[in-house]
Amino acid sequence: MESNSPLAGVRVIESTSIYSGPLAGLLLAELGADVVKVESQSKPDLIRHTGGRPYGVTPVFYALNRGKRFVSIDATNEAGRAVLLELIDSADVFLHNIRPGKPEALGLGYEVLAARNPRLVYAAISGLGRDGPDVDQRVYDFVVQARVGMVDYQRDAGTGRASLISQVVVDKSSGMAIVQAILAALYARERTGRGQRIDVPMLGVGLHFEWPDAMGPTMTQLEPPVAPDRLPPHMLQMPAAGILVLRGRDGGEIACSPSLPPFDGFAIALDRPDWLVDPRFAETETRIVHFPAFHAELVESAARFDGDALLARLHENGVPAGRVQRRLDVHRDPQVVHLDLLVERDSGHFGRVRQPRPMWQFSETPAVVTTSMGHTGQHTREVLREHGLSDAKIDALIAAGAIADAT
Repeated sequence: MESNSPLAGVRVIESTSIYSGPLAGLLLAELGADVVKVESQSKPDLIRHTGGRPYGVTPVFYALNRGKRFVSIDATNEAGRAVLLELIDSADVFLHNIRPGKPEALGLGYEVLAARNPRLVYAAISGLGRDGPDVDQRVYDFVVQARVGMVDYQRDAGTGRASLISQVVVDKSSGMAIVQAILAALYARERTGRGQRIDVPMLGVGLHFEWPDAMGPTMTQLEPPVAPDRLPPHMLQMPAAGILVLRGRDGGEIACSPSLPPFDGFAIALDRPDWLVDPRFAETETRIVHFPAFHAELVESAARFDGDALLARLHENGVPAGRVQRRLDVHRDPQVVHLDLLVERDSGHFGRVRQPRPMWQFSETPAVVTTSMGHTGQHTREVLREHGLSDAKIDALIAAGAIADAT
């Protein structure tokens, strides 16, 4: 990693799978940390493998795990567990998203590791927290979306059908949240000299994500409470009433919001000055109350213009709006190109890859563009040599099934 990157010299031992934990490790690697991903040869990350691809990995795995080093250790093997403990002893951060109880059963709980390495930042992502009535349930992103009201919030105002968000928003948010916490804990360690345990339940992250806009209108105590069952269905979904996609007559789609100012610019752009004096639509609150009727007029008015013309009219009148971009065209967006937000690199086995630049722009300590990838266990020998193990000792551990070396 670059020697002047923000986290240069920070060592992270990562035992994660799927999305949240691997994303956290990726972000730490982009900040310059040396991230060592520990997998078992028999049970690697669930999203790693697919047939017929370089290194046998999926594009999603590459996107979440590039820039790391890969060590294969069987923590259920006593000798393997001893090796893993030695790695963690010299680490700054131990990051995992293992189900509660399993780390402790393997002798990898916080108390054990902190006793060996008091400066360790122990960072754990869980589905529903460390304890409680549902702690043993298997949890994925969609489960949390459902439990925190996110799926209800996406309910179609017309059909009443609930809908999942078609991305793992809770997983991604949890990965970003634990990186924030890790950075804060490393900063605190500079003052105290001691590490600490960090727990990030996805359930809590989901609530934080959902709360400010989705829960506020019906659950805040800053306004007189209104029972949700007394509100029209469409008023329970602010995105439905406030943020929408309009379709032009040529099929062009524009995301916009008639609930945000300037509404007069919105009405002028759609050639509907009558909305400004219509008592049903003239104020934000009345537009929400009468949203079904307003929505019908919006759709009809938008369909008079081609998509590009509609977008231009909205921008000319100061209205926030954006063209709905096809995913395969995002890299051509003029602003994306101007800001150089995507980077193309020759990654070797993967050929030419396109990926986002790190999302932080530092003036003095640049983040790292990561592209490297390896097999499960690709760097086992390299990492263990750095920790003083001889080749003979490494060979003996491989023969005992404690570790694996793919090189």
